[in-house]
Amino acid sequence: MESMHRKLARVPVVWKATLVRLNGEHLSGSTDNVSAEGLNVIVAKELVVGEPVRVDIVTPCRHGTCFFKLDGVVVYLQPLQQNLGYAVGFKLLQPVPPYVQLVQSLDPSGSVPGSVVA
Repeated sequence: MESMHRKLARVPVVWKATLVRLNGEHLSGSTDNVSAEGLNVIVAKELVVGEPVRVDIVTPCRHGTCFFKLDGVVVYLQPLQQNLGYAVGFKLLQPVPPYVQLVQSLDPSGSVPGSVVA
């Protein structure tokens, strides 16, 4: 899902993601691709475009396991075929520097030690 508005390329990588809605509801999922400014998460439940959500990421990184709490807003929602859930695109509001550094450190294949590449 490419967009004319996207400034940075997305890297295909699968990381554990938990979406936390304003009402406290937690939705488990996984990333499909990431960039320093946004990410795509696959979840089972529909969200609303414009909805603010916290995205909690857990991923292997060069020195162990990294945890990130990222604030974002839903910019697109795409139902997946065969009722496999929804692809949800997020624009990150203020990505934390360690997250940005990790994403920027990904090699062209999108891999970091211990990650699963889609």
